[in-house]
Amino acid sequence: MMPSRQDIILLSIVLLLALLMGWSSSAFGWSLFVAALIWSILQYREKTLLQRWSAKPISRPLNVLDSWQEVSLRLYQTIRTERTRHRRTLRQFKTFRSITDALPDAALIIDNAGNIENLNNAALQLFHLIPADRGNHLASLVRDPEFSALIRGQIDGDLIEFPSPFNEQIRLEARRIDMSLGQVSDRDTGLPYERSMILVRDVTELNRLLSMRQDFIANVSHELRTPLTVIVGYVESLLNEELDRETITELIGRLLSPTTRMRALVDDLLLLTRLESSPIPTDDEIAPVDMRLLIDTITADAEVLSGGRHDIEIAQSSNEQILGIDGELHSACLNLVTNAVRYSPDGGAIRVSWEDIPGGVRFAVEDHGMGIPKEHLSRITERFYRVDLAQSRVRGGTGLGLAIVKHVLKRHNTQLQVKSELAVGSTFFCDFPSTQIA
Repeated sequence: MMPSRQDIILLSIVLLLALLMGWSSSAFGWSLFVAALIWSILQYREKTLLQRWSAKPISRPLNVLDSWQEVSLRLYQTIRTERTRHRRTLRQFKTFRSITDALPDAALIIDNAGNIENLNNAALQLFHLIPADRGNHLASLVRDPEFSALIRGQIDGDLIEFPSPFNEQIRLEARRIDMSLGQVSDRDTGLPYERSMILVRDVTELNRLLSMRQDFIANVSHELRTPLTVIVGYVESLLNEELDRETITELIGRLLSPTTRMRALVDDLLLLTRLESSPIPTDDEIAPVDMRLLIDTITADAEVLSGGRHDIEIAQSSNEQILGIDGELHSACLNLVTNAVRYSPDGGAIRVSWEDIPGGVRFAVEDHGMGIPKEHLSRITERFYRVDLAQSRVRGGTGLGLAIVKHVLKRHNTQLQVKSELAVGSTFFCDFPSTQIA
């Protein structure tokens, strides 16, 4: 610590006073001793002030002498700079942490050895971890050979899909991202310090949707191939010049059934596509729908389809009208009633009701048919999904009816609900809220 100008002047004054006191008292030794004592006391006071400040260096130091003040202020400025940098880094870390915690995918930072340095909330939930697992080896917490190889960087493309070790029904996709810091070395080994980020997401639903898409394409191809094969067969027969007029007329009549089926399938596909692409009806489309009249109309159509083989009962205790699209509601309700006719045995009773319930009004179709197994209830509104494929084709239909019902009801602020018991029957119903009542 170099003496400042102030220190030199102060020391000069103390020595001058000591010389004057020694000259006047003829005791130069004692005078110099007193001067040294006074100077030592001043320096000790400054040192004490610096020590007290260093215990809590938040406010400005209280040193008076320039030499001590220069040192303490330099330390004070350095500490302030570091505190500002630390706060900025902490804010950035908190921002990064909040972003990673908001991610729906699990994100884990691991070191060279595969130990967890940090992880977000999604990782805690997906792998059943706790915050105290930081520092543990990831492969020992999530046991899967492929996942362990990914952590070690031994997977080409750094991407795998594997079943969750906690639930085999869940499929996970994991990706490794190298975050190497080549300029930073590990203190213990001296080797470059490397980090990796492991991103993991649940792809169970995505795989299910992809499977549904593949099934949809296969089903559409199959549903169209069958009537097309029939049509091609009849057309090839018509090319025979030796056929008489009566046979030609009979073959043309047989073309009606497959062409009608193809037309119904295409119409349902177009309707379903339109419903899915416009989930919310516009104000211009909505109008009061007389459900009592609609139910009378669809019941009459169902009686024609039944041909008198079923006992169809109408129970309308409500006079409420619904704000909606008449054509769509007609299609949805007709699909439910015709399904009840198709899947009810001859002589079975079918009940179509429109009744008030607390908070709204309910449309229901109850049959006493074969019923639906519980494991199929969650999938019956999927396109072309059939509980009994052989019986479904015999009974007719395109396999899109309940999918259309689902999307029509969604556009009218309600949803299809099903209660079913094997060999007893099923009840399909939907509850329209009071906000949907005209």
